[in-house]
Amino acid sequence: MRLKVLLLLLCFIVAVSAGKKKKKLVTEPPIGAYGEDATFILNQPVTKNAKKFSKVMKDQNVVGTCRYLLFKAMKTWDDAKDSCDNLILPMTLRVKGSMATIKTEDENKDMVMLMKMAHGVKHEGGKFDRLNWVWLGLKKIMNTGVHLSKQETGEANFNASEWRWVDGSIPEFWRWMRDMPDQDYDKKKNIFQDTVSLNKKGRWDDSFGQKKMPYACNYCGKYIVVQKHVKWDQAKELCESMGLTMAKINNREENEELDMAARLMMGDEVDERRWNQTNWIWIGTREVMDEEGVGTGVWRHHDGTQLLWDNPPWDFKRQPDNEIRGRKGEQQVLAFSRINTKWDDSFPHKKRPFACMCPEAACTTNVY
Repeated sequence: MRLKVLLLLLCFIVAVSAGKKKKKLVTEPPIGAYGEDATFILNQPVTKNAKKFSKVMKDQNVVGTCRYLLFKAMKTWDDAKDSCDNLILPMTLRVKGSMATIKTEDENKDMVMLMKMAHGVKHEGGKFDRLNWVWLGLKKIMNTGVHLSKQETGEANFNASEWRWVDGSIPEFWRWMRDMPDQDYDKKKNIFQDTVSLNKKGRWDDSFGQKKMPYACNYCGKYIVVQKHVKWDQAKELCESMGLTMAKINNREENEELDMAARLMMGDEVDERRWNQTNWIWIGTREVMDEEGVGTGVWRHHDGTQLLWDNPPWDFKRQPDNEIRGRKGEQQVLAFSRINTKWDDSFPHKKRPFACMCPEAACTTNVY
Protein backbone atom coordinates (compact mmCIF):
# COMPACT_ATOMS: atom_id res chain seq x y z
CA MET A 1 0.00 0.00 0.00
CA ARG A 2 2.82 2.37 0.92
CA LEU A 3 4.58 1.54 -2.35
CA LYS A 4 1.43 2.42 -4.31
CA VAL A 5 1.19 5.77 -2.58
CA LEU A 6 4.83 6.52 -3.34
CA LEU A 7 4.35 5.55 -6.99
CA LEU A 8 1.26 7.77 -7.30
CA LEU A 9 3.11 10.66 -5.69
CA LEU A 10 6.05 10.18 -8.07
CA CYS A 11 3.71 10.15 -11.08
CA PHE A 12 2.06 13.36 -9.86
CA ILE A 13 5.44 15.11 -9.49
CA VAL A 14 6.53 13.99 -12.98
CA ALA A 15 3.22 15.19 -14.46
CA VAL A 16 3.53 18.59 -12.80
CA SER A 17 7.12 18.94 -13.97
CA ALA A 18 6.15 18.02 -17.52
CA GLY A 19 3.33 20.56 -17.41
CA LYS A 20 5.74 23.24 -16.33
CA LYS A 21 8.08 22.39 -19.19
CA LYS A 22 5.30 22.68 -21.73
CA LYS A 23 4.19 26.05 -20.44
CA LYS A 24 5.81 28.81 -22.50
CA LEU A 25 7.56 31.65 -20.80
CA VAL A 26 5.74 34.88 -21.66
CA THR A 27 8.12 37.71 -22.40
CA GLU A 28 7.65 41.18 -23.79
CA PRO A 29 8.49 41.43 -27.48
CA PRO A 30 11.64 43.38 -28.28
CA ILE A 31 11.03 47.09 -28.74
CA GLY A 32 11.99 48.35 -32.19
CA ALA A 33 12.87 51.88 -33.12
CA TYR A 34 9.29 52.53 -34.21
CA GLY A 35 7.44 50.20 -31.83
CA GLU A 36 4.34 51.37 -29.96
CA ASP A 37 6.23 51.62 -26.68
CA ALA A 38 9.44 52.98 -28.15
CA THR A 39 11.47 55.69 -26.48
CA PHE A 40 12.48 58.23 -29.07
CA ILE A 41 15.77 60.04 -28.87
CA LEU A 42 15.65 63.74 -29.59
CA ASN A 43 19.19 64.72 -28.71
CA GLN A 44 21.31 62.48 -26.53
CA PRO A 45 20.90 62.08 -23.63
CA VAL A 46 17.48 63.76 -23.84
CA THR A 47 14.73 61.17 -24.34
CA LYS A 48 10.97 61.24 -24.43
CA ASN A 49 8.50 58.43 -24.06
CA ALA A 50 5.92 58.54 -26.83
CA LYS A 51 3.22 56.80 -24.83
CA LYS A 52 3.44 59.19 -21.89
CA PHE A 53 3.64 62.20 -24.16
CA SER A 54 0.62 60.99 -26.12
CA LYS A 55 -1.55 60.91 -23.02
CA VAL A 56 -0.91 64.52 -22.09
CA MET A 57 -0.78 66.03 -25.56
CA LYS A 58 -3.31 64.23 -27.78
CA ASP A 59 -6.19 66.61 -26.99
CA GLN A 60 -4.30 69.69 -28.20
CA ASN A 61 -4.95 71.11 -31.66
CA VAL A 62 -1.23 71.83 -31.98
CA VAL A 63 1.39 69.59 -30.40
CA GLY A 64 5.11 70.14 -30.39
CA THR A 65 8.51 68.69 -29.82
CA CYS A 66 11.68 70.74 -29.57
CA ARG A 67 12.05 70.33 -33.35
CA TYR A 68 8.56 70.34 -34.82
CA LEU A 69 4.97 71.51 -34.48
CA LEU A 70 2.18 69.26 -35.71
CA PHE A 71 -1.13 70.90 -36.60
CA LYS A 72 -4.19 68.65 -36.48
CA ALA A 73 -6.10 70.81 -38.97
CA MET A 74 -6.51 68.95 -42.27
CA LYS A 75 -4.94 70.78 -45.20
CA THR A 76 -3.73 70.08 -48.72
CA TRP A 77 0.04 70.04 -49.22
CA ASP A 78 0.11 73.52 -50.76
CA ASP A 79 -2.11 75.01 -48.05
CA ALA A 80 0.03 73.34 -45.39
CA LYS A 81 3.17 74.84 -46.94
CA ASP A 82 1.60 78.31 -46.97
CA SER A 83 0.56 77.92 -43.35
CA CYS A 84 4.08 76.94 -42.27
CA ASP A 85 5.68 79.69 -44.38
CA ASN A 86 3.53 82.31 -42.67
CA LEU A 87 4.01 80.92 -39.19
CA ILE A 88 5.27 83.49 -36.71
CA LEU A 89 7.87 81.59 -34.71
CA PRO A 90 9.41 82.44 -31.34
CA MET A 91 12.87 83.98 -31.26
CA THR A 92 14.74 80.97 -32.58
CA LEU A 93 17.71 80.38 -34.81
CA ARG A 94 15.43 80.28 -37.85
CA VAL A 95 14.37 83.50 -39.53
CA LYS A 96 11.07 82.19 -40.88
CA GLY A 97 8.63 79.31 -40.63
CA SER A 98 8.79 76.36 -42.99
CA MET A 99 7.21 72.98 -43.60
CA ALA A 100 8.86 70.11 -41.72
CA THR A 101 12.13 68.77 -43.09
CA ILE A 102 13.47 65.37 -42.01
CA LYS A 103 17.13 64.77 -42.70
CA THR A 104 18.20 62.20 -40.11
CA GLU A 105 16.92 59.04 -38.45
CA ASP A 106 16.54 60.88 -35.14
CA GLU A 107 14.35 63.52 -36.80
CA ASN A 108 12.23 60.79 -38.40
CA LYS A 109 11.70 59.20 -34.99
CA ASP A 110 10.88 62.60 -33.51
CA MET A 111 8.14 63.11 -36.11
CA VAL A 112 6.68 59.67 -35.36
CA MET A 113 6.57 60.56 -31.68
CA LEU A 114 4.85 63.81 -32.54
CA MET A 115 2.11 61.93 -34.42
CA LYS A 116 1.61 59.60 -31.47
CA MET A 117 1.37 62.60 -29.19
CA ALA A 118 -1.29 64.09 -31.44
CA HIS A 119 -3.43 61.06 -32.27
CA GLY A 120 -2.49 58.30 -29.86
CA VAL A 121 0.11 55.58 -29.98
CA LYS A 122 -1.79 53.04 -32.07
CA HIS A 123 -2.98 53.26 -35.66
CA GLU A 124 -6.44 54.72 -36.22
CA GLY A 125 -8.82 52.94 -38.61
CA GLY A 126 -7.43 51.69 -41.91
CA LYS A 127 -3.93 51.80 -43.30
CA PHE A 128 -4.46 55.14 -45.04
CA ASP A 129 -6.64 56.81 -42.43
CA ARG A 130 -5.34 60.38 -42.51
CA LEU A 131 -4.96 60.49 -38.71
CA ASN A 132 -2.07 58.08 -39.20
CA TRP A 133 -0.27 60.42 -41.63
CA VAL A 134 1.32 63.85 -41.69
CA TRP A 135 2.54 66.05 -44.55
CA LEU A 136 6.29 66.62 -44.89
CA GLY A 137 7.96 69.43 -46.81
CA LEU A 138 9.31 67.22 -49.60
CA LYS A 139 8.15 67.40 -53.22
CA LYS A 140 9.16 65.93 -56.57
CA ILE A 141 10.18 68.63 -59.05
CA MET A 142 11.46 66.61 -62.05
CA ASN A 143 9.76 63.93 -64.20
CA THR A 144 6.50 64.51 -62.36
CA GLY A 145 3.91 64.14 -65.13
CA VAL A 146 4.81 60.70 -66.45
CA HIS A 147 3.73 57.13 -65.79
CA LEU A 148 6.40 54.99 -64.17
CA SER A 149 6.93 51.33 -64.96
CA LYS A 150 7.38 48.84 -62.13
CA GLN A 151 11.08 48.87 -62.88
CA GLU A 152 11.13 52.61 -62.13
CA THR A 153 9.26 52.52 -58.80
CA GLY A 154 10.30 51.68 -55.25
CA GLU A 155 13.16 52.72 -53.04
CA ALA A 156 15.75 50.84 -55.10
CA ASN A 157 14.96 53.13 -58.05
CA PHE A 158 14.49 56.32 -56.05
CA ASN A 159 16.33 59.22 -57.66
CA ALA A 160 16.89 61.79 -54.91
CA SER A 161 18.04 64.46 -57.36
CA GLU A 162 14.47 64.73 -58.68
CA TRP A 163 13.15 65.77 -55.23
CA ARG A 164 13.59 68.87 -53.08
CA TRP A 165 12.93 69.80 -49.49
CA VAL A 166 11.24 73.17 -48.99
CA ASP A 167 14.63 74.65 -48.11
CA GLY A 168 15.89 73.71 -51.57
CA SER A 169 18.10 70.81 -50.45
CA ILE A 170 18.20 67.38 -52.08
CA PRO A 171 17.15 64.56 -49.72
CA GLU A 172 19.96 62.42 -48.34
CA PHE A 173 17.82 60.41 -45.92
CA TRP A 174 14.49 58.63 -46.53
CA ARG A 175 12.37 55.72 -45.26
CA TRP A 176 9.98 54.79 -48.07
CA MET A 177 7.24 52.22 -47.72
CA ARG A 178 7.61 49.05 -49.73
CA ASP A 179 7.32 49.71 -53.50
CA MET A 180 7.23 53.48 -52.88
CA PRO A 181 7.52 56.02 -54.35
CA ASP A 182 5.40 54.88 -57.30
CA GLN A 183 4.09 58.20 -58.69
CA ASP A 184 0.54 56.87 -58.95
CA TYR A 185 -1.89 58.57 -61.34
CA ASP A 186 -5.46 59.78 -60.71
CA LYS A 187 -7.31 59.60 -64.03
CA LYS A 188 -10.32 61.63 -62.90
CA LYS A 189 -8.24 64.57 -61.68
CA ASN A 190 -5.37 64.04 -64.12
CA ILE A 191 -2.74 64.36 -61.42
CA PHE A 192 0.27 62.35 -60.28
CA GLN A 193 1.56 61.75 -56.77
CA ASP A 194 4.47 64.11 -56.14
CA THR A 195 4.32 65.11 -52.44
CA VAL A 196 5.36 63.15 -49.36
CA SER A 197 3.59 62.06 -46.17
CA LEU A 198 4.81 60.00 -43.23
CA ASN A 199 2.92 57.45 -41.08
CA LYS A 200 3.13 56.38 -37.44
CA LYS A 201 5.55 53.61 -38.34
CA GLY A 202 8.01 56.14 -39.70
CA ARG A 203 7.48 55.13 -43.33
CA TRP A 204 7.11 57.57 -46.23
CA ASP A 205 4.66 57.51 -49.13
CA ASP A 206 4.32 59.72 -52.18
CA SER A 207 0.82 61.17 -52.10
CA PHE A 208 -1.60 63.33 -54.07
CA GLY A 209 -1.04 66.89 -52.88
CA GLN A 210 -4.79 67.62 -53.05
CA LYS A 211 -5.50 65.19 -50.21
CA LYS A 212 -6.07 66.73 -46.79
CA MET A 213 -4.21 65.55 -43.71
CA PRO A 214 -2.41 66.93 -40.65
CA TYR A 215 0.82 68.77 -41.34
CA ALA A 216 4.02 69.63 -39.53
CA CYS A 217 6.25 72.72 -39.47
CA ASN A 218 9.82 73.19 -38.29
CA TYR A 219 9.96 74.75 -34.83
CA CYS A 220 13.23 74.58 -32.87
CA GLY A 221 11.65 76.59 -30.07
CA LYS A 222 12.71 76.85 -26.45
CA TYR A 223 9.39 76.06 -24.79
CA ILE A 224 6.61 73.49 -25.19
CA VAL A 225 3.22 74.33 -23.67
CA VAL A 226 0.93 71.50 -22.60
CA GLN A 227 -2.78 72.22 -22.22
CA LYS A 228 -3.48 69.45 -19.72
CA HIS A 229 -4.44 70.96 -16.34
CA VAL A 230 -2.27 69.66 -13.51
CA LYS A 231 -0.88 70.78 -10.16
CA TRP A 232 2.55 72.46 -10.07
CA ASP A 233 4.39 69.38 -8.76
CA GLN A 234 2.67 67.18 -11.35
CA ALA A 235 3.75 69.58 -14.10
CA LYS A 236 7.36 69.26 -12.98
CA GLU A 237 7.12 65.46 -13.01
CA LEU A 238 5.47 65.37 -16.45
CA CYS A 239 8.14 67.57 -18.00
CA GLU A 240 10.82 65.30 -16.58
CA SER A 241 9.01 62.16 -17.76
CA MET A 242 9.23 63.59 -21.29
CA GLY A 243 12.97 64.08 -20.95
CA LEU A 244 12.55 67.84 -20.58
CA THR A 245 12.56 70.25 -17.64
CA MET A 246 9.98 72.67 -16.36
CA ALA A 247 10.31 76.10 -17.98
CA LYS A 248 12.72 78.66 -16.53
CA ILE A 249 12.45 82.34 -17.43
CA ASN A 250 15.25 84.73 -16.55
CA ASN A 251 14.69 87.74 -18.82
CA ARG A 252 12.22 89.64 -20.97
CA GLU A 253 13.20 87.84 -24.16
CA GLU A 254 12.48 84.42 -22.65
CA ASN A 255 9.19 85.72 -21.28
CA GLU A 256 8.19 86.84 -24.78
CA GLU A 257 9.26 83.51 -26.22
CA LEU A 258 7.03 81.64 -23.77
CA ASP A 259 4.16 83.91 -24.76
CA MET A 260 4.73 83.05 -28.44
CA ALA A 261 4.93 79.31 -27.66
CA ALA A 262 1.64 79.56 -25.76
CA ARG A 263 0.01 81.30 -28.72
CA LEU A 264 1.28 78.66 -31.13
CA MET A 265 0.11 75.71 -29.04
CA MET A 266 -3.00 77.12 -27.35
CA GLY A 267 -4.17 79.85 -29.72
CA ASP A 268 -4.64 83.58 -29.20
CA GLU A 269 -8.03 83.39 -27.51
CA VAL A 270 -8.18 83.64 -23.73
CA ASP A 271 -11.13 83.30 -21.38
CA GLU A 272 -12.80 86.62 -20.51
CA ARG A 273 -12.75 85.61 -16.87
CA ARG A 274 -9.37 86.75 -15.63
CA TRP A 275 -8.80 83.93 -13.15
CA ASN A 276 -9.97 81.10 -15.37
CA GLN A 277 -7.26 78.45 -15.10
CA THR A 278 -6.79 78.26 -18.88
CA ASN A 279 -5.44 81.82 -18.75
CA TRP A 280 -2.48 80.80 -16.59
CA ILE A 281 0.53 78.56 -17.29
CA TRP A 282 2.74 77.01 -14.65
CA ILE A 283 6.44 77.86 -14.92
CA GLY A 284 9.19 76.14 -12.95
CA THR A 285 9.96 78.69 -10.26
CA ARG A 286 8.95 78.76 -6.61
CA GLU A 287 9.65 80.71 -3.43
CA VAL A 288 12.11 79.43 -0.83
CA MET A 289 10.15 78.73 2.36
CA ASP A 290 11.59 78.87 5.88
CA GLU A 291 11.33 76.10 8.48
CA GLU A 292 7.91 77.33 9.53
CA GLY A 293 6.59 77.29 5.97
CA VAL A 294 6.70 81.07 5.52
CA GLY A 295 7.97 82.63 2.32
CA THR A 296 11.44 84.20 2.45
CA GLY A 297 11.05 86.41 -0.62
CA VAL A 298 13.79 84.46 -2.42
CA TRP A 299 12.72 82.78 -5.66
CA ARG A 300 14.53 79.82 -7.18
CA HIS A 301 13.93 77.63 -10.19
CA HIS A 302 12.97 73.97 -9.86
CA ASP A 303 16.63 72.91 -10.22
CA GLY A 304 17.79 75.09 -7.34
CA THR A 305 19.25 77.88 -9.47
CA GLN A 306 18.29 81.43 -8.57
CA LEU A 307 15.85 83.55 -10.53
CA LEU A 308 18.13 85.97 -12.38
CA TRP A 309 15.53 88.55 -13.33
CA ASP A 310 15.80 91.41 -10.83
CA ASN A 311 12.47 92.98 -11.74
CA PRO A 312 10.23 90.29 -13.21
CA PRO A 313 6.82 91.33 -14.57
CA TRP A 314 4.64 90.84 -11.50
CA ASP A 315 0.91 91.19 -12.13
CA PHE A 316 -0.27 94.27 -10.22
CA LYS A 317 1.98 96.23 -7.88
CA ARG A 318 1.01 94.13 -4.89
CA GLN A 319 2.40 90.91 -6.35
CA PRO A 320 3.81 88.71 -5.06
CA ASP A 321 1.40 89.01 -2.15
CA ASN A 322 2.11 85.67 -0.39
CA GLU A 323 -1.57 85.09 0.32
CA ILE A 324 -2.26 82.43 2.94
CA ARG A 325 -5.36 80.22 3.02
CA GLY A 326 -5.51 77.98 6.07
CA ARG A 327 -4.47 74.41 5.39
CA LYS A 328 -3.68 75.21 1.76
CA GLY A 329 -0.72 77.18 2.96
CA GLU A 330 0.94 80.14 1.32
CA GLN A 331 1.18 81.08 -2.34
CA GLN A 332 4.67 79.98 -3.35
CA VAL A 333 4.84 78.98 -7.05
CA LEU A 334 4.72 81.04 -10.24
CA ALA A 335 2.08 81.21 -12.95
CA PHE A 336 2.43 83.04 -16.27
CA SER A 337 -0.56 85.02 -17.56
CA ARG A 338 -1.65 84.41 -21.17
CA ILE A 339 -3.59 87.69 -20.95
CA ASN A 340 -0.71 90.09 -20.34
CA THR A 341 2.44 87.87 -19.99
CA LYS A 342 2.82 88.92 -16.33
CA TRP A 343 3.41 86.70 -13.29
CA ASP A 344 1.44 85.84 -10.19
CA ASP A 345 2.42 83.87 -7.11
CA SER A 346 -0.07 81.08 -6.63
CA PHE A 347 -1.06 77.99 -4.68
CA PRO A 348 0.63 74.82 -6.01
CA HIS A 349 -2.57 72.76 -5.65
CA LYS A 350 -4.34 74.63 -8.45
CA LYS A 351 -4.58 72.79 -11.78
CA ARG A 352 -3.36 74.67 -14.83
CA PRO A 353 -1.58 74.19 -18.19
CA PHE A 354 2.19 74.09 -17.92
CA ALA A 355 5.36 74.84 -19.86
CA CYS A 356 8.37 72.58 -20.39
CA MET A 357 11.76 73.71 -21.62
CA CYS A 358 13.88 72.22 -24.41
CA PRO A 359 17.63 71.63 -24.07
CA GLU A 360 19.73 74.33 -25.69
CA ALA A 361 21.25 71.94 -28.25
CA ALA A 362 18.03 70.08 -29.04
CA CYS A 363 17.72 71.40 -32.57
CA THR A 364 20.56 72.00 -34.99
CA THR A 365 20.22 70.14 -38.29
CA ASN A 366 17.02 71.83 -39.45
CA VAL A 367 18.18 75.38 -38.95
CA TYR A 368 18.66 77.45 -42.09
